[in-house]
Amino acid sequence: MCVLGAKKFTLYDGLTNVDKFLDSFEREVPEDHCFQALDLALRGTPAWWWGTHKDNFDEWHEYRRMMRLQFGNQKV
Repeated sequence: MCVLGAKKFTLYDGLTNVDKFLDSFEREVPEDHCFQALDLALRGTPAWWWGTHKDNFDEWHEYRRMMRLQFGNQKV
């Protein structure tokens, strides 16, 4: 868990289900603070990925879609 103000939210390291993380994160963090909170919530590979791509997103739904593509379950 991480704290944003007095609010706690789940951390994500890429090893758990990305959809569960995103659903939990969206319930816990107001949309206008989501991008700032990602700097605290992401660890490991997702943190590195976010650090190199954060300037490419203007809207939350675009970020959510890309997170699912990058870290979601790959079906072969």
